[in-house]
This record gives sequence, C-alpha cells and structure tokens, in this order.
Amino acid sequence: MKKRLLGVALSFIFVLLLPNVFGDAQWVKSPSNPVLGPTSNQWDADYTTTPRVIYDGKIYRMWFNGGRSGSSGVGYATSKDGISWSQLAGPVLEPGLPGAWDRSSVALGSVLWNGTFFMMWYRGSNPTAFASGAVGLATSKDGVSWTKNSRNPVLTATAIDQGYIASPYVIRLGLTYNMWYTGKNANSTQFTSILYATSFDGLKWSKWPHPVFFPSSDPTAWDSGSVYSPSVYFNGTTFWLWYSGLGPNNGLPQIGLATSPDGATWTRYSPNPILSPGAQGTWDFAGVEQANLAVGDGLMVYYDGIGAGTGPQIGLAQAPQGFAIPEFPLPSFLVLLTVAVCAASLLRKRKQAKAS
Repeated sequence: MKKRLLGVALSFIFVLLLPNVFGDAQWVKSPSNPVLGPTSNQWDADYTTTPRVIYDGKIYRMWFNGGRSGSSGVGYATSKDGISWSQLAGPVLEPGLPGAWDRSSVALGSVLWNGTFFMMWYRGSNPTAFASGAVGLATSKDGVSWTKNSRNPVLTATAIDQGYIASPYVIRLGLTYNMWYTGKNANSTQFTSILYATSFDGLKWSKWPHPVFFPSSDPTAWDSGSVYSPSVYFNGTTFWLWYSGLGPNNGLPQIGLATSPDGATWTRYSPNPILSPGAQGTWDFAGVEQANLAVGDGLMVYYDGIGAGTGPQIGLAQAPQGFAIPEFPLPSFLVLLTVAVCAASLLRKRKQAKAS
C-alpha cells in the first residue's frame, strides 16, 4: 500500500512538472521512423495517418486512419515499446451502409478510456446531408470491436462550422467532456480554425460561440494559412494544444504548441513550430502534421509525415527526459479534484460567453 501511494504521489509530481518539460524539451525524431506505414495491397495501402495513442501501463494502443483507392477506415495496432507495432488485419471502423450519414467516409478524431470502455469520436460524411462532415461516437470494450451510437451524428454543422467539420479531439475533465475540432464557416473559402464544444454525456454538445484558435495574424507566419487537427492534454493546471499549421499560400504543414488556463484562451509557444519537415528526400520532407502526445516511456509525440514515393506515414518524436507517467489506473483523488474545479470554471466561462 505504501509503495502504491508513493507511486501515485510521484505521478502527481511529474504531472505538475509537465509544463517545464514541454517548454524545455527538444523533440527528437526517432531513428526508427516511420514507425507505421501503408501496407502493400491491403485496405491501408495508400496512407496511414492521424495516430491516436494510449499507454495503459503495459502496452501502447494506436488507432489511425487508413485508406486505399478512395475507401477509408480506422485501423488498430499495439506495441510494447511504442516503436515496433503489430497491426491488426483490416480496419476496426468502416463507413456506414448506403443511406447512412457516414457512408462516404470515416476519419479518426480521438479515443479515450472512461474507466469502463473506450470512446471514439470520428468524422463521417456523405455527399448529401453531410457533405462538409459531422461527428459520430462509437464505443468498445477492447478497442477492436466498435459499436456506433444510435444517435449519430452527435455534432452537426451550424452557422459557425457549416463549411467544414473534422478531427474532433475529446478529453474528459470530471463530469465534462471537452471537444476541440477543426472547422470553418460557410463564408470562409480557405482557412480553417479550431473550435470548441462541451458535453456531459459525449452525445449532446454545446458549441462555444466562436472559434478559440485562429491562424496567426502575421501574414508571413508558418501558421497564417490554416490551423487544424487539434490534440489536447491537460496536466491538472494547464491545457496543452498540439496543432497543425499551414503558412502563406498553404505552404508545408508543420506542428505547433499552445497553452491555455481554461481550454478556450490560447497562447502560442514562442519557439514554434516545435516539429518541422525533414531534410530533402527524407520520409517526412514534404510536411509533418496531426500530432498526438502519448505519456508512456517519456513524452512521445506521434505524427504524420509526408514524403515522396509513398503515401503519408506515421512517425515518432520524443522528449529526452525519459521518465514514465502511466495513464492507467485512474487519477488520484487530488487530480480528480483539480479537474473537477477546472471543469466547473469552464462551464462558468461558457455560460458567460453565451450571455455576452
């Protein structure tokens, strides 16, 4: 019991130290990159993208997007070290049947473990009612067999995001689910921003009345064209946003970092971008995007790399600290209390924003 309490205490201390770790870390691309790529002549032969990784204390679980010849799906792979992956044959989530809201495509947004089962929010589309996209929810006991919710889609277009909806990323704070996603309104012909919504059950969402993260106002900045594909981590005091950005004239995609005290007001990290394309001719020289932090054997950022001669593949960049902070079991009471207070603060601010 004493060892367990000590472990909980140490984990909490590490979580509190994460702001300094994020700020000081020099992200180092793995020499094993790419760690997961397209499979020849299989369902994901054209691309593997959008890695979403959870470490459960024993294994790493990755869900990712894959496709071939215009068809898409969500795949699944596991790893003991986060570098060498064993991929399950075939997708674990596919487009719906003819007539379904997601019959044209499905694309991963995020996966979380709620203490009982896995929850996956994903983008779906069809060419009629949901041509610009919508968000659905699926659940699973094992991360492999998924059941789409009968109330799908759970988030659909309104005035703020009629032009495009994609990449929903959800974390749970106390009793509240918080979603950041890529979107644009019907009047925006080019750039996308990052929007925000909250929910008590993961099904019925209340949208923030305006985007919470815009492209840079500096027209020469690396992320002045579009910002997209949010991935958010909360360490008990601070929200950390990994995002993809495009520069002027939609230049090469790169990855940036921003922080927030409340999930709605964001400050860019001054040394951005934190991850850039590789040298000419390397597997990711044409762009890096769609990052996701996994807290396992140190701080591990998985991302898409775009090169030549093959479709997009998945790579890994690591912080040099090398300590482990398991995500399972559930957080200690102190952390739960912290996130509950933060969730209450978010709700107050959402109500104030709606009233204004």
